[in-house]
Amino acid sequence: METSPIPFWQQRWQERRSPFAEECRQARDALLADLKQPEAAQRRVLADVIDVSAGSVHWKERGYSAVAENHDLFRTVLPVMRYEDFVPEIERETRTKGGVLTCSPVLRWLKTSGTTGVPKRVPYTLHWLLTYRIPAMKAMWGTYLEHHPELLAHPYATLDTQTVREDVFDFVHGIGHQAVSNRHPRINSHDWNPPWYESPWFGPDVPNTHEGRMYHRLRHLVGKDLHTISAINPSTLISLRDLLAEHGAELVRDLRAGTLEGRPYGAPDEEAARHLETVLRDPDFSLTDVWPSLSLYTCWLSASAGLYSAKLDAVFPGVAKLPFMSCGTEGVTTIPVDDSLHSQPLAVGQAFFEFVPADVPLGELVERGEPVETLLFDQVEPDRDYHLIMTQGNGLYRLWTGDIYHVDRIVDGTPWVHFVHRAGIFHSFTGEKITESQVTQAIERGLAAHGLGTGLYMCGPHWGEPPHYIVVTEAPEPSPALDLSLSAAVDTALHDINIEYASKRDSGRLGALEVVTVPHDAITAYIESRRQAGNATQYKYKPFQQDIEFVAAVTGR
Repeated sequence: METSPIPFWQQRWQERRSPFAEECRQARDALLADLKQPEAAQRRVLADVIDVSAGSVHWKERGYSAVAENHDLFRTVLPVMRYEDFVPEIERETRTKGGVLTCSPVLRWLKTSGTTGVPKRVPYTLHWLLTYRIPAMKAMWGTYLEHHPELLAHPYATLDTQTVREDVFDFVHGIGHQAVSNRHPRINSHDWNPPWYESPWFGPDVPNTHEGRMYHRLRHLVGKDLHTISAINPSTLISLRDLLAEHGAELVRDLRAGTLEGRPYGAPDEEAARHLETVLRDPDFSLTDVWPSLSLYTCWLSASAGLYSAKLDAVFPGVAKLPFMSCGTEGVTTIPVDDSLHSQPLAVGQAFFEFVPADVPLGELVERGEPVETLLFDQVEPDRDYHLIMTQGNGLYRLWTGDIYHVDRIVDGTPWVHFVHRAGIFHSFTGEKITESQVTQAIERGLAAHGLGTGLYMCGPHWGEPPHYIVVTEAPEPSPALDLSLSAAVDTALHDINIEYASKRDSGRLGALEVVTVPHDAITAYIESRRQAGNATQYKYKPFQQDIEFVAAVTGR
């Protein structure tokens, strides 16, 4: 009897399985070695950055050549910069495609939203790709494999939503302008190349809308022994479950008929259809009901992403979790080495890092072009917050991104840190400058006093006489009475946490904070409605809003 030929993508999966696992192991070993010798790692990175940049047009024009002979001059000669300070050089580099900021060719322009709404262009150079970005990805997956080798058990074992393969239609002088999560097309043989790269739910033929892509993923993987689901944002995992609930009947029909969105796909799978049908009868089904084989999920799990904790526990009961690296388009800050969820070690082999205490008005100093005194990794102290400044191998030196990190502890000389919030992200009617972390803390206290756990919330400023803040938060049984009680509790907590808020409240310049409770998943539904096709993978939940337009949309009032 003839057997069906193995599909190409499965052949490729088998070919890449062992090499990929070994590459990830080696990258993880290199990361662990750096963490035990952080000073040597930081010296190596700085020397490498200087070597790849010293001959560039920008460095020659600015007279930075002395740094090449004496690396200790780096922090004295080169200023702390913001992204917008690099824009003139980036504009030049869009035409030269390299040689302006570093002596490595620019292969892509990475797209990320700027504070003005104008997409940034972060240079993705060959040197940065080979030396930093891809090794970081492999090291992280090396940790995942160390703890959960079953993610490579078979071709259907892992659903990776961290990265996508989408055709690029935005170009800057012939070079693609795309999100860092879009790994298409592959640049060379050393580019990101996991075993599932050619899987039918991962390729560029999958719809590029969030909902369409999710449905294709489900159609291919329901009925299989899925072990791992990996994402960047926890909202992606929640939306996977929500989309399954919304389109479950269609999926049952496709499974039963052997179709995909009504078109021929493969052999009917009556067993999978019956199982899913049974699962969907329970409105509170979890993803482990759909896939009893699930053993791991990964995503951001600290800062505001940690507010998804209760929802994730409901969607993945009993499933292990590992964090996604702390990173942005501009670079990687931490890479997970174990199952610690709150903080991870500073990725000392990824960038040259500097720190400034968070209470220093760094933005004002940089804007005025004043010298900035910085600390190195071995000068920071546990239980303190710092502005993060990083120098990358792509030409963006001494870059202040506005991120603030908390140092949790020091292990073998390496700080373990977690992201707290963005500098300048606060609300301030009268100089109170309340931050996201302060509001989160106040809400946690207020809810805890009522025996409630903290979930998603959104906060915005309401202008009036006097102005005040409105918080919308989810609760098991929303009611006007609960709103009044929580409003008083959260307002009191914020009064204790922020002395300027207390002063303005006591003097009548600020009105009392108002809390509005909504049913579970109301905020989640609003967040999902704001997704766009072009940024669905990187879409971030933002508790702080610049206005209160969200209130009517979430509460319906």
